[in-house]
Amino acid sequence: MVTSLIFLTALSALAAAYAMNARATIALNGVSGVRRSAFYAAEGGLNIGITAFANIFQNSGIPTGLDFNQSVSFAGKDVEISMSAGDGCDPCPPTQIPDGEVFGGLNTIPYRYVVQSTSKVEPGESTAHVAGEFDIHNIPIFQFLAFIDSHLFVMPLPDMILHGRLHTNSDLYIQPDNTLIVEDQPPEMQNVQITSAGDIYRGGRKYNSSWRCWGTTIIDKLEDIVDPPDNLDPKTMACPGGTSPLDTATIASWNGSIKNNVRNIITPPVDIIDKGTGEYWQRADLRIVLNLNALPLPINFGTGALCAGAIPPLTSPPLFPIEVQTSSGSVDLVKTLNLQRFMCERRGNIFYNDTPTNPLSPPNGNTGVVTNPLSYLPPFTDAQKIYRRVGDDTSGDGMITNWDQNDDTCPAGAGAPPWWIPPNCPWPNLPPLSPTSWYNDMDYRRGGFWNHREQQWMTLLNINLRALIEWNEVNGDILFNHGDTTDGGLVMFFTVEGLESNAPNNPYGVRVFDSADLDTRDSTFPPGVLDPTGVTVVSDQSIIVQGNYNTKDKYPAAFLADAIWILSQGWESPSFAGDPNDRKTMHNLSSNRRDVPSQDSPGGTNQASFTTSDALGVNAALLFGLGPSTRDPDWYNGGLENFPKFLESWSSRTFNYKGSFVSLGLPQHKDNHWVCGSGNSCLGTGVYDPPIRAFDYDTDFNQIENLPPMTPKVVYVQQRIYTRIYE
Repeated sequence: MVTSLIFLTALSALAAAYAMNARATIALNGVSGVRRSAFYAAEGGLNIGITAFANIFQNSGIPTGLDFNQSVSFAGKDVEISMSAGDGCDPCPPTQIPDGEVFGGLNTIPYRYVVQSTSKVEPGESTAHVAGEFDIHNIPIFQFLAFIDSHLFVMPLPDMILHGRLHTNSDLYIQPDNTLIVEDQPPEMQNVQITSAGDIYRGGRKYNSSWRCWGTTIIDKLEDIVDPPDNLDPKTMACPGGTSPLDTATIASWNGSIKNNVRNIITPPVDIIDKGTGEYWQRADLRIVLNLNALPLPINFGTGALCAGAIPPLTSPPLFPIEVQTSSGSVDLVKTLNLQRFMCERRGNIFYNDTPTNPLSPPNGNTGVVTNPLSYLPPFTDAQKIYRRVGDDTSGDGMITNWDQNDDTCPAGAGAPPWWIPPNCPWPNLPPLSPTSWYNDMDYRRGGFWNHREQQWMTLLNINLRALIEWNEVNGDILFNHGDTTDGGLVMFFTVEGLESNAPNNPYGVRVFDSADLDTRDSTFPPGVLDPTGVTVVSDQSIIVQGNYNTKDKYPAAFLADAIWILSQGWESPSFAGDPNDRKTMHNLSSNRRDVPSQDSPGGTNQASFTTSDALGVNAALLFGLGPSTRDPDWYNGGLENFPKFLESWSSRTFNYKGSFVSLGLPQHKDNHWVCGSGNSCLGTGVYDPPIRAFDYDTDFNQIENLPPMTPKVVYVQQRIYTRIYE
C-alpha cells in the first residue's frame, strides 16, 4: 500500500514542544548562551532526524542502513544524529488508535524509533544531548467515509444518514435542507468521529453572504447512557446564530465525536496518479492506453481460436491504437498483441468513443449529428455501427440472462463453442454472418459521447473490466498475473494519451462498464479467503463508472482518478437510425431489458436501475480531485452529496454506494464546470436530475485485509518520550 499522506505539521509542533521545554529548563538553570545555542542545535537535529524518517515513510519506504546515522550542520554547530528501532516495533503489531483520541478506532501499523541528537558546545567542552522516542503510525486512508483536503460541505437536500468518519483539512459546513444523521452502526461501526483542521459551522455556505440554518442535524456523542445499550447517544446540533463557528463548549458536549482545530494533514501532490512518474503507473500490473498520438497502423488481431485466419490485419479505416505500455511508456509488443486478440475474441469489450466533426456542437435533439456516418473521420461504414455494442452481460448484473442475448453479436467459429457466449447463439457460426453483425468488421469505435454538464464531446477509452479479468484468467495470464498479491491484489492503469492529456478541462476519460461481478469464474479473486485480494483501477484522466460495479460478489476495490463520474445502467438505450427520439428513449423498466443494439445518450433521460435489492450500485473506494469551477478552494464544491458527479436525469431513482470518499485537492484536468447555473436550470429538463443518494461507509474497510490494493495511508507521528542530558 502506498504511503501518500503525512502529518508534517505534527513534526513542527513536536519540535516546537521540544524547544520550548528545553529552553525553559536551560533558563532556569542559568545555562550559558554558548551551551544554550548548542541545545538549540541538538533540538534542531532531533527534528531533522524525525522529519527524515517520516519522509521515508511518506515515499513508501522503510528506514534502513545509513538512514539511522546522520551528520548535519544546524545553527552553526555540528550535530550527530543516531536513530534505532524499538524492540519488537519495526513494525509493532497492528493495533487500533484508542477511542477518544484523534482518529480513535482506526487501524494502524505503527513503527517505533529512538532518536538521539548530540551537539558540541565548543571544541573540547561538554556536549548538549537530547533524545526522544516516537511512533510513526501508518493509517490506511480508506477507513474514512470522507476525507477531503479543502472545505467539506455536507448539505444534502433529502434526508441523509451517514456512518463512519469525516475529516477536512479546512472548515466544515453542515447545512441539510431536511434531516442529516451521523451515527454509529453496531457492531461493524461502533465509533463516530468528525474532525476539522479549521472551524465547524452549523449553517451557511462560505461563498454565500446570505447565511442560512435549515433542517435538523443529529450526531452521536461518544457516550452510551441512554437506551438502547451498545448504541451511542444522539445529540441534535443547534444553530448558534449568526455566522460564528461552533464554540469550544458546544463541541466538547459531544464528548470527543466532534473535534475542531486538529492538526492539518498535508496531502501530497495529486500527481501521485500521473502517467509515467506516478507510483501507481510504475507499479501497475497492466497499463492500457488509447494512444491518440500514434499514427494509424495495421492492427493484427492475434491468432486465437476465434481469430485465426478469419480476421486479417486492420488497415482501413485507420483507427487509433489501444495498446499495452511498459512502465517507461514504450509499447509492450507481446502484451499488445495479446490485448488485440482479446479485442477480437470478445469484441465490444474494449473500444473508444469517437468525436463527431460535422459539426462539433451539442446534439440538441438533432440525430443527424451523431448518427450520420459522415460526421466522423474516418466515416463509419453505416449508421448501424455507430452505436453498436456487444451483448455481453449488458445488464451489468454479472450474469448472462435472456435479456443479454443478441444473435448479431455471436462470435464466428466452429468446433467447441467458447464458454462465455449466450446460450442461444447459433453454433457452428460460419460466414456469411448477419449483415448487421459486429463480427463483420473490427472497427472498434462507437459514436460521440456528449458531456452536457461540461458542454463538450469526450474521447473515451471503454473497458469491460470483468470480461478482461475473465479472458486473461482463461488464457493463462497472458496480460497479467491474476494471482499477484504484491500490493494486496491487482492494480490496473487505464488512460488516454493525446495532445490534450495535460490540458485543463480536457475531453479525455476512461469508462468502466458491465462489471457488477468482477470474477465470474472465482479464480482471480477466490471467495471465502481470510485475506482477499481485489483490484484498484487508476487513471490520470477522468473515470466514468457505468452501471452496477462489484455488487455480485464484493471484493476489495477502488477507483483513483482525476475526477469520477457515475452513469446509470440505463445510459445506453436502443438506437435505430432515423429515430428522432433515440437518445431520449426510456427503458422498459417493467421488463428490465438492457439489450443491444445501443447507443451513448448525449445527455438524455436514460436513468435507471440501482433501485432494487438485486442492483446495489457501486461498491468501491473513490479517490479523486475535487474542486469548484472557479479553481478557488474556498468556493462551494458541491458538497459530500456531490462527490461523485452525475450526468443524466435520475428522477426519483436511487444510487446506492458503499465505500470511502477521498480527495487530495483540485483536479488537474477537470474544472468542475457546471452549466446549469445557480437556479438549477437543468433540473427536470432530461439533462440532469440527481439520484436519491444512499451513501454509506463500507465497514469491511475496518479490517486491513479488506482494503483495496495500494490503499493510501496517513503517516502520523506521535511523541512518546523526550529527555535532556547535561554533561
